[in-house]
Amino acid sequence: MRKMNFPLVLLSSMVFIAGCSSSSDGDTQGGSEEREINYLSNRTANQGQPRIVLPIMEQYQEENPDVSLNLETIEQSDIVQRIQLLTASNALPDMFVYESAQLNDLIAGEYIVNIENAFEEADMLDTVRPAAIDLMQQLSGTGEMYAVPMELNIEGFWYNKEIFESLGLEEPQTWDEMMEISDVLLENEIQPFALAGQDRWPITRLINAFAVRYYGVDAMQRVADGNLSITDSGFITAAQTIQEMNDNGYFGQGVNAMDYDAATGSFLTGQSAMYYMGSWALGEMNDENQNHIGGPENIGFFNVPLVEGGEGTLEDYMMNAGLITVFSQAGFDESTRDWFEYLYTHYADHAMSEHGMVSGLATSVEPEEDDPLTQLVLDELEQAESSALWFEATFNARKQELAETNAQQLIGGSMTPEEFMGALED
Repeated sequence: MRKMNFPLVLLSSMVFIAGCSSSSDGDTQGGSEEREINYLSNRTANQGQPRIVLPIMEQYQEENPDVSLNLETIEQSDIVQRIQLLTASNALPDMFVYESAQLNDLIAGEYIVNIENAFEEADMLDTVRPAAIDLMQQLSGTGEMYAVPMELNIEGFWYNKEIFESLGLEEPQTWDEMMEISDVLLENEIQPFALAGQDRWPITRLINAFAVRYYGVDAMQRVADGNLSITDSGFITAAQTIQEMNDNGYFGQGVNAMDYDAATGSFLTGQSAMYYMGSWALGEMNDENQNHIGGPENIGFFNVPLVEGGEGTLEDYMMNAGLITVFSQAGFDESTRDWFEYLYTHYADHAMSEHGMVSGLATSVEPEEDDPLTQLVLDELEQAESSALWFEATFNARKQELAETNAQQLIGGSMTPEEFMGALED
């Protein structure tokens, strides 16, 4: 019997929900069985993943005219509650996006497809990048892959090549070297880092980067499993290091008032020399109206440097897959399975050729010659042996909010590193 672990309050407040249930039974018209595959996303037909998926369905329909895709778009903030309600009424969409940290109940109740098995049965598992498999396995918390890596972003430090070259600086291999570079930049009246403190998560990303280099790529998973305490000395040192970086002036004045656009603008106008961010920012870096530092050719990238005595390696990368995509068990019939194989045979090439988007699936298409940053990301992915979760990936909603809110107090000096980590202890 399937286990239902969702909050009872949702069950008691369940309302009639139409439009998302699987149409796997099909309708018979003119002797053929029609199949409408329901797809729930936070993006419209012209955005994100649907802008790639829908044209592939049109291509698929040339040989399979009785199969169609019904896209429904809802706000990202509503996704978790909507899926919980649909699960309770046994009406999950056939494929849908979901928050990666909320998969446990869907997996435990056997509501969603084991994607790793599905790829293996389709003889396609070798088309998934190893680092993407590692990331998806960590996100499921089961050691198996339950979501398709339709997006894959690496995170690390982007830097202004011209500034580095003018001061004789080289990409740092250690965190200490990165701090020495920061001092040189300050001496030359250049802000070392752009940081969107107002958005809060960029602060915890830096804390996480240091902690992962100290404890290794599975740092936050070990915390989630109870094998490592968030108040251990390495986490305290991580928080202390980021606090000291702000105390030293590395992030400039008023960092907690700087949002994502302002931080990106600081880097792309040459006001700051380094920027910790994910590769989702390539759009801004490639935009000639935003990039005023000589175009994408003047931007370099280095992985998070090593820390003294740490277990992490330069082959470990901080990664992010955005909202994940899963398939419901109930809707994974023969038609959906055939669509699944067709979609992921073509998805990566369409994503790259049409939108320059990197996914967790291997592609046979090369980036455009005038897109060196996408090629850079692909080259880095080729070197990646394993991936690390972001700081809040395994936190519940309360701890996620606590971590991000307190991060501002930490770098502002009103909270000690011990208090910051102590507040996150169960």
